[in-house]
Amino acid sequence: MQVKLITSDSKVLLDKKIKEIIGKSEVVIKYNMEECSLADILEEASYVSLFDEMKYVVVKNADIFGKKKVSEKETEMLLSYIQNPYPCTTVIFTTYEAIDKRKNITKALEEQQAVVELKAPKNYELLQEVKKQVQNYKIGDASVKYLVDACLGNYDLVMKELEKFPLCFQKGETISLDVLKQIVAPNTTDNLFKFTDAVIKKDLSEAIHLLEEFFSLKVDALQLLNLLAREYRLMYYYKILERLRKSSREIMSELKLQDWQVQKVMRNASGYHQDDLKDYLIELSKIDYGIKRGQSDKNLALYNFLVQNLEY
Repeated sequence: MQVKLITSDSKVLLDKKIKEIIGKSEVVIKYNMEECSLADILEEASYVSLFDEMKYVVVKNADIFGKKKVSEKETEMLLSYIQNPYPCTTVIFTTYEAIDKRKNITKALEEQQAVVELKAPKNYELLQEVKKQVQNYKIGDASVKYLVDACLGNYDLVMKELEKFPLCFQKGETISLDVLKQIVAPNTTDNLFKFTDAVIKKDLSEAIHLLEEFFSLKVDALQLLNLLAREYRLMYYYKILERLRKSSREIMSELKLQDWQVQKVMRNASGYHQDDLKDYLIELSKIDYGIKRGQSDKNLALYNFLVQNLEY
């Protein structure tokens, strides 16, 4: 098959699949559909090779197979190429977005079994994958869980940390939790706290900076939205309990937080009116609903929420 479509929520899995397809070929041309047109890509794919060697055209951000609108002219152009591809060129379209299987261009590739969907393991599956990856070492379940939690349950971040193991440990070596914490610092978790703090403080510049870093690491925007909703919800409930003249101990019990956490929520809530917090929760709920209904792009929705509600 000379045209393929790879969709994944993991850069690691996507890159691995591309390498499997390309093999040791040195004739690889890369395009980004955010910077070029479909016509440019198909023109490159159609160039005649003087030596009949296989050429690979790798196309990033091929969101035309997802929510992005495609003109009738582009659809016909691509369908025509899919049906009659240049034999010495393999075009590999890639996207991190969900594909729309109702589109004709997606259907055409599915009919030729040219669509590859790769989902990164999560939760229990991710824990099992990590255990498999570290089976050459002696490492306990608590350490495996720490590694996954420190990487926010993100497969790509976990794999990046696991690359350090052969450099730091010998085969068969025992890796304690304390030692692991020296190797795998929860930097991403720290940035997550910094992100929520920036949003609560309405520091748009810092929030956007951290958000772009999260996007580059493929951290799920829904996870960030849920985290923000949790912070606003805690502050909203605190405001209610405060108005009811609940004691600190009662608030700790109601919110299921430790004393220092309640103190932080109190400080954060002091800068908000109860009705404003309610409005934020309603807005985040609508965003979540729109994303899950396929009406909104989650990254763009989160970005817009920050721009509309924070300040430079």
